[in-house]
Amino acid sequence: MQVILLAAIILVAIIAAVYFYMPKPVELEKEVVVYGIWAEAEGENFQKALDIFEEKTGVTVNYIPQSDIRTAIMTEFASGEVQFDIAIIPWAGLIKELARTGHIEDITPILKEEGLEEKLFKDLLEIVKVDGKYYGIPIKMSVKTLLWYNPKVFEKYGLKPPTNWDEFLGVCETLKNNGVQPLAAGGKTKWTLTEYMEAFLFGMHGPQLTFDLIEHKVEWTDPKVKETFALMADLIKKGYWGEHPEAEEGVPQFTRLGNGEVGMWLILSATNVFMSQYFGFTPGEDYDVIPWPNPNPNVPKTVAANADYVIIAKKAPHPNAAKKLAAWLGGAEYQEAMVRMKGYLAPNKDVPLNAYDPIDSKVINILNNADAIVPDLDDACPGEFQLVILSKIQEFFANPDNLDAILSEMEAEADRIYGGG
Repeated sequence: MQVILLAAIILVAIIAAVYFYMPKPVELEKEVVVYGIWAEAEGENFQKALDIFEEKTGVTVNYIPQSDIRTAIMTEFASGEVQFDIAIIPWAGLIKELARTGHIEDITPILKEEGLEEKLFKDLLEIVKVDGKYYGIPIKMSVKTLLWYNPKVFEKYGLKPPTNWDEFLGVCETLKNNGVQPLAAGGKTKWTLTEYMEAFLFGMHGPQLTFDLIEHKVEWTDPKVKETFALMADLIKKGYWGEHPEAEEGVPQFTRLGNGEVGMWLILSATNVFMSQYFGFTPGEDYDVIPWPNPNPNVPKTVAANADYVIIAKKAPHPNAAKKLAAWLGGAEYQEAMVRMKGYLAPNKDVPLNAYDPIDSKVINILNNADAIVPDLDDACPGEFQLVILSKIQEFFANPDNLDAILSEMEAEADRIYGGG
């Protein structure tokens, strides 16, 4: 009897020990709060995709678009009272800063557990890596140096989409002579002007200049940079961006392009969804897309691409639900759903090519045919210096004759922010 009792006690002890050391199922919270930058058409599509996650998990996603997400998240981090779990932001430089200051979670375990490290574009992951750990999951890819044009305007004036720099300049001159603004600017938003800056930089001197400027290995007063800005200044003074490019509102340029008031616009890949879904223009008729023709034909064909990243707050109110949602957003199910709603390029390579519409397929082909892919320059810079770039590029478009002083001021700020290079 004593033997049986002893055996029973041992058995109970073993069961208790096994239970204690067994991995416990993660209990999901019933809510997760997401701050993002997507509104209007993009925001509506995102909400449709989130409905799939809610149905699968029973977790309610409270998506709160932010008009100034940088300020929103930095204010909460500074206060110590974080109200969001996930933020979706496009700034790799800011993500690395937040990682170094301990405000966001290392998401490397999520990538490894879900097998996402191999499925996502490596270049997009590497740029949010700090000390061997990843701090962002790319969930939307954007190609940011695409030349959109109005086919009807081109046909009206006997123009063909330019394939080289001389043809591009010829198109600009013909459009201007016929009362059509050659290029949209949208300069009041500032970031639209950086599209041109970046395309001119790598189009003149190749992709390495972009990386060197991001790391401040090359000064903003370098002769290569000055030469690039001088070329832009010449086109600004010719009126190719209109009379006051720095003051143009951003959103109306979509309508102006579709209506033929402007002939071309160098802007990001999400233009497809804005033009078709929000403004009602017909792809292939009212707008189409081609690669940027490099000013220098001897440098590699380059495109700038970046991503919108998921980050998880270190003090997230709903950490388990946040990790579950972050993993799903990085996966093919979510990204394919968004791709099929147009204007969305998937960083997850498991999304099939047939999910894309004809315009986005052209964008994918431009990406695949590029000799080099660089990150969006200002997004990859430290957050404080990105604000300098945005301010100074707008100032440059307003006063191109002042380029030497502007570049000197940019270099002085870069030297201060980067700590002497």
